[in-house]
Amino acid sequence: MKKSFVLYIILIGLWGCEQKPYKPFLLGAWKVDSTYSYYNGFSYTERKSGGDWAKNIYSEDGLMKEVKYQTFQSYHYSWQGLDTIVLRSTSGGQPIYYQLLGLTQEQLILKKTKRGLFSEIDGERYEIRYMSRTNLPSEEIIPFVDPR
Repeated sequence: MKKSFVLYIILIGLWGCEQKPYKPFLLGAWKVDSTYSYYNGFSYTERKSGGDWAKNIYSEDGLMKEVKYQTFQSYHYSWQGLDTIVLRSTSGGQPIYYQLLGLTQEQLILKKTKRGLFSEIDGERYEIRYMSRTNLPSEEIIPFVDPR
């Protein structure tokens, strides 16, 4: 009887761990402040806002909208372990993995590992996105449609 009670308590504890502690901080809208790109010893930091920098809107239902130019693409997001966010486009395709480097109420830092530019050369290539909390878009946004 005692063993089953202890096992029950452990299972409840493990189930509770399944609820990611970061999710409440992640919910809402985020804008890119800067990006840091690294490739085999060469790095570049972009601080000037670019038109292709998206706002990411994470909702409670596990959907993330990437908003650019008053259009959006939708992704299902989930957690893999404690520090990896996995995005899967609602229109299909390969999953995208972001390592969570930092998350507070006001700042989100994500790292995306990338493939090398040349297949014959092994190396390290990644991008780090520094994001801050922002307001939801005030203008109407519509789903993105690929013109090709």
